[in-house]
Amino acid sequence: MATYVAGLHDEVSSSLYRRPPTTTITSSSTASSVSANMDPTNTTMPTFSKASLGLEGVPVWIFKTIKGMQEAIDSHKKKVEASEASPYMIFRPVTTNDLLKIKRARENGKISRGVRLTHYVDWDILIFKVPTAKHEAAHGNFSDQLVIEAALMGLRWELFRLNATTYTTPHWSKEGDSSFKPRSMRTLETDWPTIVMESGWSESITKLREDAYSWLENSRGDVKIVLLFSISQTARKIIVEKWENRPLPANWPSTRSSMTQIPTKIQAITIDSDSNTAPGAPLTLEFRKIFLRQAVPPYEHDFTFTSLHLLAYAANFWGGLQQGSG
Repeated sequence: MATYVAGLHDEVSSSLYRRPPTTTITSSSTASSVSANMDPTNTTMPTFSKASLGLEGVPVWIFKTIKGMQEAIDSHKKKVEASEASPYMIFRPVTTNDLLKIKRARENGKISRGVRLTHYVDWDILIFKVPTAKHEAAHGNFSDQLVIEAALMGLRWELFRLNATTYTTPHWSKEGDSSFKPRSMRTLETDWPTIVMESGWSESITKLREDAYSWLENSRGDVKIVLLFSISQTARKIIVEKWENRPLPANWPSTRSSMTQIPTKIQAITIDSDSNTAPGAPLTLEFRKIFLRQAVPPYEHDFTFTSLHLLAYAANFWGGLQQGSG
């Protein structure tokens, strides 16, 4: 049997996402982790907080070999595609040196190229997101539309696509689903994107929100906008959330006074293809936040996606995946 991440409650208050308290992952006589070679191994799990948010019920694999890891991914992917499991997997212990070996193995085709990685250095925790066709289409089709809108402004080559590039801090590294930066303003390979997109099932919305929080917090303000695409498995609905950093509220605890901003949910739009409505629209992405300069009219302006735009995006999404099992 596997050890599972203990339950946490998502807290959203006045559009601020506040991280739940630290969670302890422990083993007992009836709980164990699954080794990457698929053999059960009893273990005591470490205490960690950020890495566990939104991963309630996700099994933890013990990392031993690259081959065993790929076998575990292959087995889990079948369950994800059949909507029988969360798209997330947790592996431990994965050190920074192990992570380098895993990345090389992925480059050499020994680990699936499509999986997204998040690594927590302090806990030696590696989280995989195993995307399906629906996950990829949700962010990919929208990012394509962003490129088209930029091209209509004469900025096709200024909006530089980064896709799932890895970004690293001393304590954390992560790959997004889609991401972009302004080519002229951020010329270095290590420069952060200004906009990041993440997609997942509605059941994993807490994890998506933690992803948004992490991008905004770890980039120290360099990431300006995070878009979350939450796909319903039971209805033809896609929830789009827009996250940005905002100044701390006046009642923020004084113990956190060193902070000046907090990642905040700015907007939520439910695109309901069954009722043909999109309450919360339009979605506006500010030009200056993406390109780091003011727009020059008349061709340059904010990106505005009306209800009609979002419903067309959703119709294309559901229509293109009617026969998909992901």
